[in-house]
Amino acid sequence: MFFKKVLGIKKPKVNISIVGGSNSVMRNGYAKYLNTYIGNKISLETSLKYYSLGGVPNIFGTIQEYRYDIGANSDIIFFEYCVNDRHAIEIDQYSLELVGKALEGFVRKINKSNLNCLIVILIFGINLDNFYNSPCHLSELYQKIGNHYGLPIIDITKLLSNTHNLEYVKSLYNEKDHAHYTRPQGVQIVAQTIVKELKRLKVTDNLQRIKKSINIQCKQLKISPIYHDNFEELAFFECFDNGNYFSKPPKISVYQNTVFREKNFTIYQGDSLKFFLKGKLIAIFIKSDLSDGFITIEFDKQRIITSSYSSWVNNIKPQNVINLIALPLRRFAASQDFAVVSICLCPEYPNDFELDFNKAVPTKKDPKKWKLSIIGIAYIGEIKPLN
Repeated sequence: MFFKKVLGIKKPKVNISIVGGSNSVMRNGYAKYLNTYIGNKISLETSLKYYSLGGVPNIFGTIQEYRYDIGANSDIIFFEYCVNDRHAIEIDQYSLELVGKALEGFVRKINKSNLNCLIVILIFGINLDNFYNSPCHLSELYQKIGNHYGLPIIDITKLLSNTHNLEYVKSLYNEKDHAHYTRPQGVQIVAQTIVKELKRLKVTDNLQRIKKSINIQCKQLKISPIYHDNFEELAFFECFDNGNYFSKPPKISVYQNTVFREKNFTIYQGDSLKFFLKGKLIAIFIKSDLSDGFITIEFDKQRIITSSYSSWVNNIKPQNVINLIALPLRRFAASQDFAVVSICLCPEYPNDFELDFNKAVPTKKDPKKWKLSIIGIAYIGEIKPLN
């Protein structure tokens, strides 16, 4: 040990990344224990980074990979979005096809960045009778894509039902919360189950080999895509202060908590964000608070009127959260040439509108009190300013 310190030799560190929904970002959740248990199992130091966000579908994971190049900075990534995707599909705010394209886009982006990065797909259930009593096509799709790319797949409900029983699985949930495991008992058991399965699948052995610089043959790069129009080419734009994008200078601020630090651009009535896009508009990443209202999104003769107000905003302190408006992904067709994207607040309370996943009617009824705080734009294609 003395000579290692003198020579500056560092002990290998395993970089773990968590990409998922609220189960994967909540304080003292399974990820915290997973980090500790993996370190103990492989006898190496670990570093855990969160790229998760509650209340969004799995397209957010693909966005995060573009923004942070997660694959290049990770030895192992845990991808968990089944709970969110399942609910979004049930309320017609997402589809199996979009789930598949986003997941495949994420996997292929990781493979481009770092073939030695291990991706583990986590399938979490929900504590509802219709989930236990019916086939879950969403879980089956995750299994299909994982198998196609040779990825480890860990189905928590299935594993615990086989080793214990269904009543035991149900006991890991709170009676008032069918989507999240109890803390600390439920999340610890989930983390222990994941690590035990990683050992059985020899994933922990592979982590040790990677850190010892032993060559591991990767086959994913040569695998043909399932969806030829998947979201592998998804990009994200947030440099709005490097060009003429707003009709008036926006208010610029930073939202920060223990996981996120997000610069956002706030517009008010009479202001707008406009730019040229050749390709497909995917989503708008925003910061919400109690002053969110109805907005209009226009692109290539297509139009959406929706609310940016998050249904979670009243239940979280401080009174602001970050989330995604993914309606353009489902509603807008791609443009073949450059067309104008325009995003602004509705000047009047609209009669007709559509609510996106986990969005609600604004609490403030007066349009003069609305605002919109934009973090960035997810898209496929090419963006440029109007001037």
